[in-house]
Amino acid sequence: MKVFVSIDMEGITGVCVETQTDQGHSTYGRAAEFMRGDLDAVLAGCEDAGASEVVVRDAHDYSTNLDVLDLPANASLLTGRAGLLGMMEGLDDSFDAVLLVGYHAMAGTAAAVLDHTYCGLVHQAFAGDLELGELGFNAGVATRFGVPVVFASGDDKLAAEAAACLPGVTTVTTKQGVARGTARLLSPRLTAGLLREGVKDALAGPPPGALDLSGKPVRIVFTKTQHCDAACSCPAARRVDGRTVEIEADDYLTVYAAFMAVLDLAGSVA
Repeated sequence: MKVFVSIDMEGITGVCVETQTDQGHSTYGRAAEFMRGDLDAVLAGCEDAGASEVVVRDAHDYSTNLDVLDLPANASLLTGRAGLLGMMEGLDDSFDAVLLVGYHAMAGTAAAVLDHTYCGLVHQAFAGDLELGELGFNAGVATRFGVPVVFASGDDKLAAEAAACLPGVTTVTTKQGVARGTARLLSPRLTAGLLREGVKDALAGPPPGALDLSGKPVRIVFTKTQHCDAACSCPAARRVDGRTVEIEADDYLTVYAAFMAVLDLAGSVA
């Protein structure tokens, strides 16, 4: 069994405030330790389930948050931001399962820890009429490759979002959200066991429902018009109104890659 792990930071055990996720801040180092702790628990669950190979995609910010030191021999780490598939870079149809670890709820979710959709410039994002966050858009990539997303972890709001997108998916709640930067944090001693058992059960159980986004145009609503101005320099993007662009293509991977490009362009302006 070959497993793909996409791991973010905002939904990790012990992470609650923005500064913890910033490599330039003094609190980041401890958050990176928490991230590795959650990953180690997930990898132990993969081993328990009999996984022969695990590819870990460091999916937070610059994708340089994890160290290859002491990874199991059957695990490899994909680090660095280059690539067309962003948080899902490295995934293809050779995998048997996808795990989304340390994820967070979409922008605008009440009482969710560090809610956002890819970056703070995005107000909302849709595939067709369905509003989605990072989990949904990334699950669409997995579906495009025919690989089931069987597991997701993060705060309780992320768990609810995952269950709505992927009926039957296994979730583990690492904290209870109170407000964007406030949470009831659970002990790493508790969450390590929950993550290990959750992954083991997810990999052993039947695949959950898939999220097929093929043929659905993606719309991105920015918080400011200047970000939309910059995003429109992507040839694949069509401006809908002052703050909204739309991307449409036959292949969802083409849409997703253009989505990543649009966000990078929007982020190039102040």
